Amino acid sequence: MPRIKLTDKQKKKIIADYTINQNYSETARMNNVTDTTVRKIVKENPDSLKKIEEKNNKNMEDILTYMDSIAEDQKEIIKLSLSALKKKLKNPDAFTTVKDIATVYGVIFDKALKSRELKLKNNGEFNANNRVVIINDLPKE
Repeated sequence: MPRIKLTDKQKKKIIADYTINQNYSETARMNNVTDTTVRKIVKENPDSLKKIEEKNNKNMEDILTYMDSIAEDQKEIIKLSLSALKKKLKNPDAFTTVKDIATVYGVIFDKALKSRELKLKNNGEFNANNRVVIINDLPKE
């Protein structure tokens, strides 16, 4: 691979991508560079890395605060959605399948678990003992 001089903007993007996924190889693939290049850029820019991590943490705190502020609305939407799902299960029509209903329920459940995980991580309480691992144990058809 020929050497190409990266711009400051490209380097900042590499640092930002690395702070999100914490994986040199993945960051390299995302930016079409080698993982060695990513390691070098991250190592050479510890201040930038720290600033981006702080900004990401602040953004996450803001999102969680907002999500907490609309918790009652979320509960009402979930309650209405589950009620509608129950009605559809009792009286399915030609446009709604059980798979559609299961998908909606799965999304709601998944988002609730992710929200819980983010809160635990944000409070420094997340560990191997309180995480949820979902295993696809259904046989492949």
